[in-house]
Amino acid sequence: MSDRMILSALKVGPKDLMVMRSLLNLAGGRGAGQTWEVSEQVGGDVTLVDIDSDEGRETWKSLNELGQAVIALTRNKDESVRFRLSKPLRSREFLDLLNKLASGDFSVEDEERFENSAPAKVESIWQAMEVKERQGHFTLAEHLRRQTWKKPVVITHPGWPLLLIDPGSGAWFFDGSISELTPPMFAETLPATAGQSVSSADLVDRVQGHKQRSLSELKWFAGLAQSRGKLHPDLMGDVEFMLTQVPGEAMRNEQLHRLAQILIRGPQSIEALLEKSGQPPENVSAFLNACYTSGKLLVNRNSRTAVSF
Repeated sequence: MSDRMILSALKVGPKDLMVMRSLLNLAGGRGAGQTWEVSEQVGGDVTLVDIDSDEGRETWKSLNELGQAVIALTRNKDESVRFRLSKPLRSREFLDLLNKLASGDFSVEDEERFENSAPAKVESIWQAMEVKERQGHFTLAEHLRRQTWKKPVVITHPGWPLLLIDPGSGAWFFDGSISELTPPMFAETLPATAGQSVSSADLVDRVQGHKQRSLSELKWFAGLAQSRGKLHPDLMGDVEFMLTQVPGEAMRNEQLHRLAQILIRGPQSIEALLEKSGQPPENVSAFLNACYTSGKLLVNRNSRTAVSF
């Protein structure tokens, strides 16, 4: 296998391309002795296709029909494909799968491991927040992270104000202040049915008089308050984190802004982040949860054994 390898990333959005390049940069561009570059053109040593769009799925099908081993990138955890990587990407699975496919050294056990990969639960000084699987009951932050609702919905839940969410346009509508949405609300779990679908025409009627806001704002504040003092289970264990930009919402709070400034300088373990910031675990875990929910956090799992910086 050549020392320099090309990953053809097809139908992949700018955000995921940035994550791939950032993960490779975190690893010095290397994995198992090979140096990787990401290309948006066909013909690479390994091909990856984002299948979460109709165009991407058709591209993936066409390449598979030609007998190529193609990685499917998707948020759908139930997708039954031979080679799958889940969003958000995790460094170890990403690099391992690239190198296995490039070398042709791929066993049935390897396929099963990557198709069913999930974050390892490693004990640490941090407690993991509970993510309830019962009948799709999650916090609002977790529903938004998992993209439970693909189309416009109105949140109807006892004790909650009227919230209109339009995932397609990346907007939400609320006639009030964000401070009116209290931390206990965001810590509460909701069934998927709490989001009642509304038609596009009905949405236009309902949003009259309501202020349009960026959905990233709701993801941030919902993620920040979803579980005080406990980390999202995906962030537990031997993990290093990094930001590619300071979240705008964090700039409004001096302590959160300080955490963002540390993470934007380079990858940090949670213990290092705690030590360098001098902040309590509650602040650090809330900040990481918010970054993760809003899709701003790069997660390098098992970095000490997977890659060297």
